[in-house]
Amino acid sequence: MEVQIACPRCDWEPDGHAHWVCDHCATRFDTFETTAICPNCKKQFEDTQCISCTKFSPHLDWYRNLDAWLLEQLERIRERVLSDA
Repeated sequence: MEVQIACPRCDWEPDGHAHWVCDHCATRFDTFETTAICPNCKKQFEDTQCISCTKFSPHLDWYRNLDAWLLEQLERIRERVLSDA
């Protein structure tokens, strides 16, 4: 299961460029490369603004299939732990 990233409001998909600017230190960065943490001052952002529709959404809401991915990872860990027993 692959996690996809897209705006929860308009479906715009990030292109890997540094579109976001930290409001604390003015560093430009790709918020999805750093999990919404400024690489310079380490400020954590709860919300991410879409470059296309300009709306803000909780950063975690941008990640699609995250629940399915997490369940798959937990099952892999469970299988590994049980096989070691």
